[in-house]
Amino acid sequence: MRRFYSFSELIQDFDTRNSAAFVYAEETVEDNVEDSSLQELSYRDLAAMIRERADAVRAVGTAVDVVPVTNSVEAVVRIFGDVIAGCDVVMADPMIPEEVTAKVAAGARAARGMRLAADPDQASAEGEVLFFTSGTTSRSKVVRLTSRSLCASAWSGQSMLACGPEDRLLSILPLAHVFGFVCALLWGLAYGATVCLGRGVRHLIDDAEFFQPTIIPAVPSIMAALVRFDALNPECRVALIGAAPCTPAVTAALRARGIAVYLGYGLTETSSGVAITQDLDEPEAMYVCPGTEIRVEEDGEVSITSECMMAGYLGQPPVGPGYRFYTGDLGGFDDKGRLRLQGRKKDVLLMPDGTKIYCPEYEEDLARISGQTDLAVASRNGRAVLIAGQGSDPAALRQAVNEYNNSLMRSQQIYDIIIADGPLPRTVTGKLKRYELGELS
Repeated sequence: MRRFYSFSELIQDFDTRNSAAFVYAEETVEDNVEDSSLQELSYRDLAAMIRERADAVRAVGTAVDVVPVTNSVEAVVRIFGDVIAGCDVVMADPMIPEEVTAKVAAGARAARGMRLAADPDQASAEGEVLFFTSGTTSRSKVVRLTSRSLCASAWSGQSMLACGPEDRLLSILPLAHVFGFVCALLWGLAYGATVCLGRGVRHLIDDAEFFQPTIIPAVPSIMAALVRFDALNPECRVALIGAAPCTPAVTAALRARGIAVYLGYGLTETSSGVAITQDLDEPEAMYVCPGTEIRVEEDGEVSITSECMMAGYLGQPPVGPGYRFYTGDLGGFDDKGRLRLQGRKKDVLLMPDGTKIYCPEYEEDLARISGQTDLAVASRNGRAVLIAGQGSDPAALRQAVNEYNNSLMRSQQIYDIIIADGPLPRTVTGKLKRYELGELS
């Protein structure tokens, strides 16, 4: 199994392949009837398109590019071509406001200038890929990943769960998120699978039948929907689920259909997966991937060092070799050396699509905006809600929430405000008793 160390090296390998890199839908409308037909793009043609893009970027001298990331050939060509040309790429999720990505782009240009001033040799290196986190330890940050760390993640995943030219991998996850980019795109391209580019949210339930994939990477909420609507095709042999906990009912339903269920664990900061299922009868028990070392701290928190580690957060000092990342996840190892996750530290909410909310930051910001101080953020039915103590001003809270939500991705927005019948439960030092918030209505 070959390991790639850069996007340039990977694209060179595309020239040796005779199979299809992508299949995608070409949609037409005739007599008000929508129709989709399958199109193919070979690995060799994809390589040529990426090189053409890289040449164009070099000619213009673009240093930072904000790429609106969609599940399309055009977006993939732009990302790979930019990086190979030495251009840093901001992975712009359509759900993130444009003013936010504009600020990130400005920060990326400044950081790039400082990086090249410190080490002029970096001018000939491949560009970085900048991903927004899902809010691991605070509100969404921007993580600097490299083609080396991303390729290392694809290699470590392949070491644990192999795909190949006989596989069709369905790409329905957002490629602007690292789980989607690595597990629903890069992994397949690195090891010769055909990547099926999904047709978007409207076709989420029927894309499996349309493309007939053998592997489907998905977050739990999407996989649950596919199970609920009986939308999994007979050819599907593997379900790779990550970004959030998956219910036993969903994994049991998949296994009943003869589908092997793999649960993966990783973060944006680690270029996606660092642990994955190997014992199919216990998918929740995960083995650590090659190139990664996971430690459980005294308080139960999972910490990680990895070859797939980020270069650092944008605007903060870079991390060095051996950097240890503290995840905020709780877990432990069983007697077989398998990692079993046990939830999040109490200050963090994990939403069904894999995004995370750092409650104290929300509470501080909303208190500042609204002028109301007795506030707590909690989860209700998979959505974030704001709970306020008795006597809080509902109008002030609603105005603050509306303003605050404008800066957040949809999945991280506050969906409801609850006024409690009394003050919020706190310790004698004033710290919230979050475990008692579930009793409030």
